[in-house]
Amino acid sequence: SRPDQMMSSLSVRQLYRLTILFCILGAAAFSWTQGPREGLAFVLGGLGSFGNLWLFHRLSFSIAPGEVSRKPWQASAFVGRYILLFAAGYVIVKGLGVNPLPVVLGLFASTAAVLTSSIVELLQNLLSRSAR
Repeated sequence: SRPDQMMSSLSVRQLYRLTILFCILGAAAFSWTQGPREGLAFVLGGLGSFGNLWLFHRLSFSIAPGEVSRKPWQASAFVGRYILLFAAGYVIVKGLGVNPLPVVLGLFASTAAVLTSSIVELLQNLLSRSAR
């Protein structure tokens, strides 16, 4: 239904914003505590995380049940994105010569965004029920 699509769109945009926020905060923290190369490594990992979130969102529509015709490459791309993330992480670590930790934590930026969004929604529901 149309309202469900609008809520879904708002939730996805919120996830994108939160992912970017976590990228900025993590990069600032790593730059301040360990140096600018580690901050850059976190940002690059975070960009991979953002790209993964975008790709997941796009591909989830293409493999969802419905009237739309399916393309075999879309299902394999859904799985293949993890290989791409691993390869990107490897290239970042080797290319910058940094510890893998900031890259790996950057790759979890969208996961942190999903968890934060879920916690906020739970708290909003609990607070709205207690206000009634």
